[in-house]
Parts: sequence; structure tokens; C-alpha cells
Amino acid sequence: MSDRVCAIDVGTNTLLGLIVERAGSLRVLDDLGHITRLGRGVDAQGRLADDAMDRAMGAMREVVERARAIHGVRTIVAVGTSAMRDATNRDVLIARAQRELGVTIEVIDGAREAQLTFCGALPRVPEGESTIVDVGGGSTEIASGRGGRLARSVSLDVGSVRLFERHLRADPPSRAQIDALLADVDRAIDAGDARFSGSLIALAGTACTVAAVARGIEPFDAGAVHGTSLSRDALHDVAMRLAAMRIDERRATPGVPPGREDVVAAGALLLDRIAIRAEVSSIEISNGGVRWGLALEHLAPGAGGC
Repeated sequence: MSDRVCAIDVGTNTLLGLIVERAGSLRVLDDLGHITRLGRGVDAQGRLADDAMDRAMGAMREVVERARAIHGVRTIVAVGTSAMRDATNRDVLIARAQRELGVTIEVIDGAREAQLTFCGALPRVPEGESTIVDVGGGSTEIASGRGGRLARSVSLDVGSVRLFERHLRADPPSRAQIDALLADVDRAIDAGDARFSGSLIALAGTACTVAAVARGIEPFDAGAVHGTSLSRDALHDVAMRLAAMRIDERRATPGVPPGREDVVAAGALLLDRIAIRAEVSSIEISNGGVRWGLALEHLAPGAGGC
């Protein structure tokens, strides 16, 4: 087994590539992120757009070339999540990745995505009960367990891109549109019988962006908020502020990274609703996620329940 791996998460809104090596503990060599909006229009049309696939391929090419040329990585693993699950033409992207880059994309179901999310939570989950939440572009994974061992998980078919396209058509969104979005989230939580226990740890782009906005961090830096906490009141305040803004106002808001200004309000409202339903007083922020779970699966089998 190689001591270095590149783990790629081909997501609905972003493509993330983590390059790590096993040297006692795992050491990060590169952690790359590109907003590709692969899932634009998939909720309504059920297909990946040609330009979206081009963006995803461009981002994947950069990650793969850095992994091979700069870091000497031989093992590259990639998974596709919500947008690729739903797209009837996902085989086109899978074939391009194999032909152009020699990379196989495994399209995973929601249950496996939730498992990788839980295993990839950083900082490592506490000994007590905890619930991991990953608000993605097309789906949201909620996984709970104790002492780093997964007990229960669910994948909800709502995410920042999907909810933005379904509901937030006005700029800024109307109160009626916000209410419809929140009702959609409640239906998804109830239909999935999502349950929450212990501390709430929120992963990845939406969570890190909300925390960065709350702290006014400019330019956006996920590392600056990783491992911090945010009160539920502060989360609610950020969600409502972002929802009240026009897209151009969000673009100019400290903490909002370029390319996320349109969908960030939907993601923040979704995360806020989950925190309310979980009845927690605060959430912990993590820049972990699927790519970390995938890397651990290959370099440290059995770690964190993987």
C-alpha cells in the first residue's frame, strides 16, 4: 500500500482534492478546492451540463497533475456524490476522467457518503456522543456516533445549490421564498428521520463560510475557522443577514469566497435549521469531509470507524 494518496471529492458545488502521506500520523501535502458548480441545473433537468463537466475536468486535471508531478503520488481515488448520483449522463464524466486522466470516479450512494463524512470529521470526534453534518451542494449528510464509531447516518436530498435553484429566485430572496426553503428542509429532515445526539460538528464549505462571515475573515480562509465554535444565535444571525442581501452584496461580504455568493444563503439557512432542530447551543466548525474519510480509508484503515 502506498504511503501517499490523493483523495478527490467530485461534489455538486466544489471539487476537493486532498493529498496526504502517512508518516506516523497523516501529513497534509496539499488541500485543493475548486468551485465547479457541476450540479447546476441537475435538480430540474437530471443531467450534467457540458460546461459544468468541462469545469470539473479542469479542476480534476489540476489536482491530479499536482499529485503526480509535484508529490509523486501513485494512488488516486475519487468519488462522485449527489450531482453524479442524480445525473442520467454521469457516465460521460466518468469516461472522460478515465480516458483523459486515468482516474476512476466511483459514484457513491448517500449512505457511503455519510460514512465517509463521519470518518473524515476533523478535529477528531470527541469520546462522547456527536453528530456530524455536512451541507453539500446537492445533499446533506447527518451521521452520529460515540467515540468516533458511527452508529447512525442519513443522507438528505437537500443542499445549498439544490435549495437555491428551487426557492431563492428573487434577488434578494423574498420572505415567502425563505419560508418555502425552510419548509423543504423540515420535510427532508422528517422524511429521513434524522436524529441528533451530543455535540454538533459542521463540516466543509458552508460551515466554514458561515464561521468566516461571523468573524469577518477576509480573504476567506477555512484554516482560520477550522476547530472553532459558533453559537446558534451567531449562526442564525449570519444566515438571516446573508438571506437579506442581494448576490452582489454577498460577494462583497468579508468571509464569502468567490463563487459561493449565490448559494451561500441557502446553505446557511439549511445549516441554521439543522442546528435549531438539533436543539444545540453551538456548533463546532471543521474543514474535514469526504476527502478525509476517503484518505483515511486508504492510509489508516479502521481509524475513526472507517
